Amino acid sequence: MITLRSIANDPMTLAKTGPETLSQEEWNELVALKDAITYRPSSVSAEKMEKFTELMVRSLEGKSDTPPPKNWRGSSLSE
Repeated sequence: MITLRSIANDPMTLAKTGPETLSQEEWNELVALKDAITYRPSSVSAEKMEKFTELMVRSLEGKSDTPPPKNWRGSSLSE
């Protein structure tokens, strides 16, 4: 018999398993999982899909930050 546990009380949190930047091994795993999900999604377990999501989020960390504004008029002290 299949039993389902209640997830209503479990908060959704991002699991951080490493530093912000991916190591070469983690990057290779991300690429391999991407290819497996793209070409044979039925062969990838739910746990591996969660691992892919975690690695993908970590690979994007800080890439959508806006750049600092350019001071095209010079410094405020020069006026």
